Amino acid sequence: MTLSAVRDGLVTHLNTISGLRVHEVEPAAVSEFPAAIISQEEPFIKYDQMMGGADVRYAFKVVLLVSSGDRQQAWADLEPYLAVSGALSLKLAVGGTLGGNADWARVVRVEKSGLISYNRAVYWGAALQVEVYGSG
Repeated sequence: MTLSAVRDGLVTHLNTISGLRVHEVEPAAVSEFPAAIISQEEPFIKYDQMMGGADVRYAFKVVLLVSSGDRQQAWADLEPYLAVSGALSLKLAVGGTLGGNADWARVVRVEKSGLISYNRAVYWGAALQVEVYGSG
């Protein structure tokens, strides 16, 4: 399992969500919504996680941005992406082996939701923590 394979698997699975624009590299600006921006979380890589199991853990942050400027509409737009299940669920899309590119992956938590600052602009959105485990 390589870091490139893990990122590719994460991008591929997020791209299964209809209409979501997935950015594997952080863009300077976002103009098409909804958008998911993948970045690394700190600590990004942890080695030797479990004896006899996964020996590496990657931590990613997925920033989800929606276009609505209206508070009520923004929450209505965000809710399906933050749901545990459903066609737009980020948790459902990421959960599993990322097409064989990881031993397992999961959305651990939503760190923040509401107004999100990204590259000096403020959007409605959420920041989700994703963990990916695998064997070297």
